[in-house]
Order: sequence, then structure tokens, then C-alpha cells
Amino acid sequence: MDINIKQKQSTFDYHQLLLSWFSPSFPIGSFNFSHGLEAAIEYQFVYDKVSLEEWIKHLIINGTGKTDSILLTNAYNSEEVNELALALCASKERWIETSNLGKAFCKNIRENWGYKIDKNLAYPIAIGKAGLYFKIPLEKLLIAFLQSFVSNLINVGIKHIPLGQSEGQKILINFLPVIAKQANIHKITKVSNLGSSAFLSDLSSMYHEILNNRIYQT
Repeated sequence: MDINIKQKQSTFDYHQLLLSWFSPSFPIGSFNFSHGLEAAIEYQFVYDKVSLEEWIKHLIINGTGKTDSILLTNAYNSEEVNELALALCASKERWIETSNLGKAFCKNIRENWGYKIDKNLAYPIAIGKAGLYFKIPLEKLLIAFLQSFVSNLINVGIKHIPLGQSEGQKILINFLPVIAKQANIHKITKVSNLGSSAFLSDLSSMYHEILNNRIYQT
């Protein structure tokens, strides 16, 4: 007979948790969302390796990668920021993305990981609350969250620009120090420091709604 999840928790290594939660096989359906990148490629805002790398870099330094990291940090610190996270979505599709990913993540955590996490949480809020519950170091949690975000966007670019797998790996390698730096910054960032400047990405998420042919939900 399988041992109780509470007994298992004492044997969990946080590296294993992070590898599980941010694995492509973790059932939240992140592969269904392009975060507006599908539209950006369609409209030729992103068209090669350099433009893809610049697009993603701007997102994690000045856009949703930044704001979601700050929201995750504050959720981890037990601040009530879920309504704020949903209100900050720049488009209906961004709201759908964070809501659906959050719901799927919470469902899996409740049913399989033994944590009765709240329902209807935005995705970064759910990550922050679960990370606190399982005592994952905040900086490591942020690194895994941002790397998963970056990797998903790179995969969209590989398929639809298109780029080769090797080019995608080169972009990811270039991002590793950037991700670590941003995680180190945002592990101590307060909600009062929220702010972003990624208007073209926000507009792309709106343009996505009117694309004639769509592969991704957002």
C-alpha cells in the first residue's frame, strides 16, 4: 500500500518538486498557450533568432515575466495578491492563460500532492503558495518559474518562425544568467514596485483573438 502523502513530504527534495512541477509532462497544459507570441510571429514582430531572444528578454525584464515574478514572491510571502494578478492581465487572453494554468496547477496539487490549495488562483499565485507550503527556497522557485516561461516561448518560436532545435538551445543558454539575475532581484521585490513596459506584447495578446488560423489558445 502506498504511504500517506504527509509521510512522503518529509522525503521530498525541493529539486525533485521543481523538476516535477515545471516538467512538460506536468498536466497543466502550458503547451496550449503562446502568450501572444503566435500573433507576434504572424505579424512579423518576431521573425528570427535575434528578434525572438529580444522579445523574451524584454518580457522577463520589463513585461509579464517581471510582474508575475513579483506577484509570485508576494504570494510566497503570504500577501493577498490574487485579485491583483487577475486585474493586471492586459487582455482577455492573458486572463484566460493565467486562470486556466492556475486552475490546472491547483487541481493537480490538491489531488496528487496533498496540499489543499485554494481554487481559482492565477498561475504565479498558485506557484508561490505551493512553494511556501513545500518549503522550496524562493529564489530557486523563481528560477524554475522563469526558466519554464522562457522555455515555453522558445519552443513556440522553434515551431513557428521556424528555428532549429540547436538555435533554441543557444537562446536558452544565453538566458540562464539573465534568469538567475532576475530571480535574485525579485525575491525581495514588493508589490509597490510592480510595473511593466511591454506594450507590443500586450497588443499581440489582443491581436491573437482575431487571427484567422490559431494553433494556441493565447
